Amino acid sequence: MRIPPLVPAPESLELLSGHLPVPARLAFATDLQTDDPGWALLRHQAEDWLGVRLDDADPEDALLLVSADPSLTPGAYRLDIDELIRVEAADLDGVRHAWQTLRQLSGPEAFVPQGSARRRAHGRTVHSLPRLRVADAPRFAHRGVLLDVARHFMPFSELLRFIDLLAAHKLNVLHLHLSDDQGWRFEVKAFPRLTEVASWRRDTPVAYDTPDLKHALMAGHPHGGFYTQSQLREAVAYAAERGITIVPEIDLPGHSVAAIAAYPFLGVGSPDVEVSTRWGVSDCILDPSERTLDFYRTVLDELVSVFPSPTIHLGGDEVPYTRWEESPEIVARAQELGLASVASLHGWFLGRLADHLAGHGRQTGVWHEAIGEALPQSAIVNAWLGVDTVELSLERGHRTVISQHEFTYLDYRESDHPDEPSAFWPVLPLDKVHGFDPVPDRIAALERDHGGAVAGVQAQLWSEYLVDQRIRDFHAFPRLCAFSEVAWCTRKPGFEDFLSRLTGDPEIPGHLARLKAAGVGFRPLEGPEPWRARPDVARFRAEHAPAAPAAPDATPGE
Repeated sequence: MRIPPLVPAPESLELLSGHLPVPARLAFATDLQTDDPGWALLRHQAEDWLGVRLDDADPEDALLLVSADPSLTPGAYRLDIDELIRVEAADLDGVRHAWQTLRQLSGPEAFVPQGSARRRAHGRTVHSLPRLRVADAPRFAHRGVLLDVARHFMPFSELLRFIDLLAAHKLNVLHLHLSDDQGWRFEVKAFPRLTEVASWRRDTPVAYDTPDLKHALMAGHPHGGFYTQSQLREAVAYAAERGITIVPEIDLPGHSVAAIAAYPFLGVGSPDVEVSTRWGVSDCILDPSERTLDFYRTVLDELVSVFPSPTIHLGGDEVPYTRWEESPEIVARAQELGLASVASLHGWFLGRLADHLAGHGRQTGVWHEAIGEALPQSAIVNAWLGVDTVELSLERGHRTVISQHEFTYLDYRESDHPDEPSAFWPVLPLDKVHGFDPVPDRIAALERDHGGAVAGVQAQLWSEYLVDQRIRDFHAFPRLCAFSEVAWCTRKPGFEDFLSRLTGDPEIPGHLARLKAAGVGFRPLEGPEPWRARPDVARFRAEHAPAAPAAPDATPGE
């Protein structure tokens, strides 16, 4: 007997003989605490995905029995389907993970959005489940995905949909990048110009001619939007019910042009700038003054009132020091503070805001460029620029989220095929994502020898070119499925095994069939569809292609 393939692959699976009939009314019992709001959702999901009604029963009469097993690690579960469906877990996250496995065993129809015409047309589709035993546990505590809503704003309904897709792949952290040079997305009631001015830009690059970003093809229309605090509180609750923590990021002291456009005093010399309409790194950064610190303390006060996450991310990446070095006032400030150089203001500035967050009982997250003497050792570091940055973070004793761009930046193009949508130039194919080993021997040795520890791994979806849900789906899937195995599997199966679980066969649909049922516009394994090509981009790049060198004149007589 064969069963529907599971993604991410479980730690162990034993196939038994036959199927367990699933009646339309299913007797249910549990000895776990059910006062958590997530329990109501779990009951609803079980009824929806299995097409049943759950009736409370005594444990000895239950056909679906959920039991506590304190010996299991956080997020781990056992699922036995034999004479009944038995789930054992130490916590609610373990039950959630077992539920997602049950969902995959129920077939692609369990992924059709509830209330859709397709769901109504099919009615109840699950009448039996394969008899089996699964024992499973996550490899990493932090299994994250960064979603950049600053470069391109994501409508609120799409944000909730994305949370559902993370939960379906047993991912548990959504790192929400809320500010950058090109836009500000968080409502700050004390500073209304952040949403009146900083949340909109007048134009957007569609493509560049070469990696040096010299010539841009522009969209020709404004772009913007923001989330109210009420909306984000709803998103936090929605995610928490699904076992996902939202970690917000306000990026500083670089990547702050949008905020400076709204409040010029934040920038060095109070520059008159607009919200950026180009990609890349700007040298227009924050003035590290007390007034700027007070401004961001107020921003963070409002941020922590919305996001209960233990970590608040302050960015800290890609900070050019040119304007600081050219400012006599800032040079003098660094000297007054006894800092070794103007560049040391970077860590000092972030350290003051980290102290403020500590007063709220929160820890600080940063990108690895912020590592320095002034950064508290309690800060969690995202190391993105190669394994050397992972080593640096661990050597300094930081908990580290491995975010190496060459394996985890899913906004990169998947191939050099001319029909791939606009994206930055590096190529990140599916097999490279799946083959990523976040903790090779040299990293494991550093964990043993220093105070740092690998907290987990994270994939990134930067949105310079992810203009809408269609393009976002195309870039994310199925590479995010591959990443889920990197994050979840202690002993990850090989790539060919993963491919077979994606594709399935005519008798047993694979994981791609689930994505299709969920309405996900994933990239086909064989390559991009021709209709995704952008003739305007191709023409633009051809017009700006460097001229070929002239052939040398022939020497007479040769």
